[in-house]
Amino acid sequence: METPYVYFERILSKLAESYPGSCKLEALAPLVIPPYNVLKTFSENISVQRENQAKILDALILLEDLGYIVLDQASDESCITAKGLIQINHRILSN
Repeated sequence: METPYVYFERILSKLAESYPGSCKLEALAPLVIPPYNVLKTFSENISVQRENQAKILDALILLEDLGYIVLDQASDESCITAKGLIQINHRILSN
């Protein structure tokens, strides 16, 4: 099972693209959710989708704890902070 740290760069990149705006959880979901699998039943796909949304939420909470984003838990919207922008730009420039 992948840890939330795996999604940090993808989430920060998406939030940096929408800066100074915010992104809802649904907009971040495609970053980790695999495409719909027609070989699985509808209920299996829904289960996987909920599992992946939980992974994203875990990653968002960790990113907020690190000060890289601000997470509004009431609306599930996130926005990147100056610290997060510096972090993602440092990763991009060093690659």
